[in-house]
Amino acid sequence: MRFNAIRQFYKKCIVIGIYERRLHINSSTVPYHSDILKHSINKTLFAAKQILNFSKIFHVKGEAEIMSGGQIKSFTVDYNDVLEAQKDDSVLIIDVREPSEIDETGKLPGSIHIPMGDVTSTLTNLSEEDFVKKFNKSKPHNNTKIILSCRSGKRSGMVQEELQKIGYENVYNYMGGWLNWESNQN
Repeated sequence: MRFNAIRQFYKKCIVIGIYERRLHINSSTVPYHSDILKHSINKTLFAAKQILNFSKIFHVKGEAEIMSGGQIKSFTVDYNDVLEAQKDDSVLIIDVREPSEIDETGKLPGSIHIPMGDVTSTLTNLSEEDFVKKFNKSKPHNNTKIILSCRSGKRSGMVQEELQKIGYENVYNYMGGWLNWESNQN
């Protein structure tokens, strides 16, 4: 996940800062380049902190939205939420696993199957009529509640981000995905 990569980069920058302080880099230890080195390390640390702060905001925005009154609206769902959604015709559940996975296990009950790489193009390029013909469900609008599922929740989380980027405002990720669904069925 991009957030973890940024966090790792930040940690490396902190280590550089610690070594800089331990080595006591100053004009006597590095006579010709000390100011450049100190400036470079400080700029790197500052940039890393800015990236980390931005990534925290972006990461949180992807997972939750602060509503009026200070409440947090989660963009993830669990097994019980999916059970409820299956009873609601206004909610579209999309299983984004690959066809071979669907052939092996079947799709999530009540869902339509669109492979991960095809979700965005299917939702943007298919007409309302073609969508209904293909999936026997209404094509979602930007405010339609959509629940995405995959094997464990990672791929559906990536699709969630893509759909949010193109304007879908009510997209949820089923954390745990098929594995969670299957374990709750036994």
